[in-house]
Amino acid sequence: MIESIRGALRALLLAAGTAALVAGCATSTPSGALARYDLGPPTMPAASSTSAASGASTGTPDISNTANAAASAASGAARLSPLKVVVNAPNWLDSDLIYYRLPASDGDQARVYANSRWLASPARLFGDRLRVALAVDRPVLAAGDPTAAPALRVELDEFAQYFDSASTSHGVVQIRATLFDGPKLLAQTTLRAQAPAATADAAGGARALAAASDAVQTQLIQWLAGRVPTPAPSTTTRSAPASRAVPATAPRSDAAPDASPLSAATR
Repeated sequence: MIESIRGALRALLLAAGTAALVAGCATSTPSGALARYDLGPPTMPAASSTSAASGASTGTPDISNTANAAASAASGAARLSPLKVVVNAPNWLDSDLIYYRLPASDGDQARVYANSRWLASPARLFGDRLRVALAVDRPVLAAGDPTAAPALRVELDEFAQYFDSASTSHGVVQIRATLFDGPKLLAQTTLRAQAPAATADAAGGARALAAASDAVQTQLIQWLAGRVPTPAPSTTTRSAPASRAVPATAPRSDAAPDASPLSAATR
């Protein structure tokens, strides 16, 4: 009887230890469990064609105009002057965290999703998308490019999902854009856009922020129109020297005595 009781206790302890081990593995969150989001494929900027304006209003690209967008991108680079583009963000946006804000009644605090992340920092995602949009109509250069060109500096001030209630939210993107021509400040503006989220979660917030990003970038392209100066022609280019014709009757002093029929006839 005693041996059977001891055996039952050993079996019970073994089962309890196995259960605890399984429970410990289940509660730990592996890195692969994180959901990763980006802003989706770039859409054709509304400023490049009238058909894209309808696509921007819905937040979805117009697939039927993909070929036209590619042709526009190929020919548009020669229409407008080059532009250097730099996108910066505060430290709290220089990470892969996805931020959301609760209503003001709940403190209006910025919080992050526990199991959802961006594929890259919002500044990187927004900057890459902006360069694609601008490249439809002009050459887009890196900040360190030696080519003399105006520079656009964009500060990403807000990039978060705002909750109006437990079931409704929207994405908000705000930027401050500054245009330079060398050290000279040409213009500055603050632009803001928002887009509703289809679902009150990280996936809905990511899609809403993508739509809001496209809306802000459309505003930015329209604001840049007519403000980017055309680079002055290079002063290092030298014109070819004017040719000096030598009269046919003038003898050449450096010619040999028998090199010119004219000189031979006058000897």
